[in-house]
Amino acid sequence: MGITTIVHESSEPLIDLKIFKILGEPLYFKQGLSSTPKMLVRKTVGEKLLRVQCGLPNGFSLKVFDAFRPKKVQEKLYKKYWAELQMKNPQWNAKKLAEGTEKFVFSPYLPEIIPPHVTGGAVDVTLIDGTGNELDMGTAFDAFCPESAPFFYDIHERNPKVSENRRILRTAMEQEGFTPNDSEWWHFDYGNHIWALKSGALQTLYGEYVERFQ
Repeated sequence: MGITTIVHESSEPLIDLKIFKILGEPLYFKQGLSSTPKMLVRKTVGEKLLRVQCGLPNGFSLKVFDAFRPKKVQEKLYKKYWAELQMKNPQWNAKKLAEGTEKFVFSPYLPEIIPPHVTGGAVDVTLIDGTGNELDMGTAFDAFCPESAPFFYDIHERNPKVSENRRILRTAMEQEGFTPNDSEWWHFDYGNHIWALKSGALQTLYGEYVERFQ
């Protein structure tokens, strides 16, 4: 996906989600892909997530799996999924592997594309109940399969409860201006180029987050 909007950088700082008392489970840190367990987002994104959490029904809360992701972590994740696809499909050539990988993981190597997590404007989230248990969303986080598409269970009438849980999360996030991902029920964007393309904004709020903004 190319960028068709103006990439504007507001220089907004990154904020630790702990400040907003939003639960984070840094799975990429646990997997050895990231060097820090901190869950960072742009300040406005954090404020929006707090409003989402405060407005959730039935005592539900947010749980964040991933937020800001530096380019080096994006590269590790890209290589990891590439290797998994290569093992499952040894007959695939490099072009086919790139297409399969980039269906779920943005390439860190293309200058015209800014991976959304690299901006600090993307989050991977789910819902938990009052006892801390994750709601049934039909698939695990990072399950790169057709079932992870937000409306898969609606279209195929698989499980009404899963459809309802996904709807609650999606509606709450959209009401705060986040845009959902077409392939991953857990991924939402705000302020980056994916958000701009989907929302019709003429320019982004965030480009790639780099050290000079710290």
